[in-house]
Amino acid sequence: MKLHDVRKKSGARQPRKRVGRGRSSGTGKTSGRGHKGAKSRSGYKRKEAFEGGQMPLVRRIPKRGFSNYPFRKVWAEVNLSQLDRFTSGETIDPEMLAKSGLTRGRFDGIVILGRGELEVAVTVRAHRFSKTAAEKIVAAGGKAEVIHLNDPEAETAEITTSEPRAADGEVVEGSENGTAEVVVSSVAEDAEVAAAEATEVVSDEDDTVKASGDDDEATE
Repeated sequence: MKLHDVRKKSGARQPRKRVGRGRSSGTGKTSGRGHKGAKSRSGYKRKEAFEGGQMPLVRRIPKRGFSNYPFRKVWAEVNLSQLDRFTSGETIDPEMLAKSGLTRGRFDGIVILGRGELEVAVTVRAHRFSKTAAEKIVAAGGKAEVIHLNDPEAETAEITTSEPRAADGEVVEGSENGTAEVVVSSVAEDAEVAAAEATEVVSDEDDTVKASGDDDEATE
């Protein structure tokens, strides 16, 4: 069997229905559309939720809950892999991103995401930064500056990354389970100082009580 020997199944191809060719054809005069009405006119298009004029289901059921759709923020996403086209030392702001074609359309702000690697030291000014993106920008020798969304002319805040430190204690390595052991030295010292102060207060009160007792005996 060859390609030109392949035939469609019988009945797969139906002849086109020719309307408006006289009464004897069965679809003459009104061409199968009936008399009058919107469906008999040319250009008729029915809405999907249209129910013939009665109150549609979407308007009959009660509405509950809250939708954030009218108040949502639309963000233009830019990844670090797209910023490699710029040279080192440049300041990348929303105007430069729009000029280079990285942001298009209407949006509320620009967010920098951390996909890809950044090899150039640049200053990036945007409305939001992901944690990974900010760390990679600083690691490359650049700066990540946040623009206020509601007040673009306000001063920008620079994002700086630093090493996490232990709270209220010193980290001592080499514990039995292989994890870092936290020694809360400052808390112990504070407790000792508080105990010493309480002892002094109690001793002062005892001296005061004894002195008052001696005075009472002297008066008698």
